[in-house]
Formats: sequence, C-alpha cells, structure tokens
Amino acid sequence: MSTHQTAKTQFAAHPNGTTFAYRRLGTSSGTPLLVLTHFRGVMDKFDPLVLNGLAARRAVITVDYAGVGQSTGGRVATSVAESADDIILFLGLIGLSEVDILGFSLGGMVAQLVALNADPAKLKVRKLILGGTAPSAGAGVQGSPNAENVGRIAGSAEVTLEGFKTLFFPKTREGDAAAEQWWVRIHERSEKTSGEKPAGWLSQGYADGAVGLKAHVSQLSGWATPDQSVGREGSFERLKGLGIPVFVANGHADRRQDDYMVPTVNSFVLQQQVPNGQLVVYPGSGHGFLFQFADLFVQHALLFLEA
Repeated sequence: MSTHQTAKTQFAAHPNGTTFAYRRLGTSSGTPLLVLTHFRGVMDKFDPLVLNGLAARRAVITVDYAGVGQSTGGRVATSVAESADDIILFLGLIGLSEVDILGFSLGGMVAQLVALNADPAKLKVRKLILGGTAPSAGAGVQGSPNAENVGRIAGSAEVTLEGFKTLFFPKTREGDAAAEQWWVRIHERSEKTSGEKPAGWLSQGYADGAVGLKAHVSQLSGWATPDQSVGREGSFERLKGLGIPVFVANGHADRRQDDYMVPTVNSFVLQQQVPNGQLVVYPGSGHGFLFQFADLFVQHALLFLEA
C-alpha cells in the first residue's frame, strides 16, 4: 500500500494554467476520501498517522490548493468559494464524479462549499467530515477571543512547533507531548522516503512576499463577515438543505481551554445546521484534536464513512 511517506506526487493540469499536485494513497476501491488541509497547510505536512490510518481501508487523495505547495501556475484563492471552485475543478480533472471529503479547519470551510456549490450532475459529495471548523457567519457562530494572538502566530514568517503548541494543542503536559509527537510525524515524509523534496508551508519565510498568506487571511475574513458570506459565498443558511451525512468533530480541554482558533461552540452550531449531522468532541484537546487522538479519530471516521 502506498503511504503518505512514500506515495509519488501526480499532477493534473488545466488549460487555465493551474497545475494541481496530488497523491493517491491506500486502496483503489470504494468512494475516494479527499483530504483538505488547514490555513497555510500543504499536503506534505499532514499527519501520516491520520492519512495512513484512513488509507488502510479507504482510497485517500491529498491535494495542494491552487498556488500552494507543489500546485503551480494558479493564484491562491482569496475567498472560500474560489478555493472550493478550484477543488471542484481539480476533481473534474482527475475524473472523479463521487467523493467523500475530510476538511480540517480552513479545509472544512472549503469542503462545505464544495458540497453546496458543485453541480450535482457532475459531482456527488457522498459524506462530509468537518473538523475544527465553522459555518460561515450566522446566528451563534463565534469568533476567537484570541484573534489578535492567533493572527500574530499564524501569520508569522516562520512556522514553528511552539506556534502550533498554542494554536493546535492545549496548554497541558499531555498537549505539549502530543504536539511534539505530531511535529516529528509531519516531517516523516522526506526526500529519502519519497524521492521528492517536501514543500514548505505557504508563504514560508515570506518568500512570496506573503501573497499566499494574505490570500488565506482573506478567505477566513470573508467567511466570518456577514455581507461577504452570502449566497454561494457562504454556508450558514444553506446547510439546512444539505441532506448528506455529516460528521462534525472538535476538541475541548476544559472550561478554561477551548479550540484556540475556532471556538468549539461553532462545531455545535454546525452540527445543528445540518439535518443529518453527528458531533464528537474529544476531551483534553483543542483545534488539533485529530492529531492528538489520531488513532481514535481514524476509528470514528471509518465507522462514519462505512456506515
């Protein structure tokens, strides 16, 4: 079985000049599971414990957003709807007409709009897994009380373990240990294991003048702004008509520690907006719950996908 550490990168080019970099892991049967990653994330840096666990029983596809990581030639989307359009375009290029989607953080926002905006005659989203994310602006959706610090850390030139300890994991002994183990794992894919040089984080060292970073900030800002997240640009009201099964998940440490970036209450709001949703909250964790409880999350995800 191909693994995250060893799988070869494939490329899908569109006449508009965008070339999407992607990989296929795991089995070749069943509905493929597309994995969409977080703010500034690249497929090279997604947790192999999660990806390989899912790929043991599922066909898994990872992809870099247009203009991000190893995907070239395209601009980085400045709205969640644009990013969703890019993903819909990518899925058409590789010939997929049915897919399940796991979207984490920003990827969960993109996943919502792929499901809501895709032409159902061309693409069927069968099931959604939405982790550490939120619907677009609407009643009950809350912004982070740590927004200023989140912006400073998440927008820094250098992406560091210490930053992720704050953003993804609770300030506990267990949280620190989980962060350190995760940091090692996301660097397991290397030129030695794959024969390919891994990509850096989006706007690493501001090598691109922080253009990509600013585009991702624009996506998050528009998603949280009521007059910018309407119609096909948003999800809040439209989720009520999304009849497919949806698994919503997040972490929560205690009454003093919540998802540092996307308050856990938003997962409750999201689950209540969809008619066929279920919610799991992992204790003693935060935004990066799926990395802290990788084995358990994979078990839950597979149960949901195979039900």
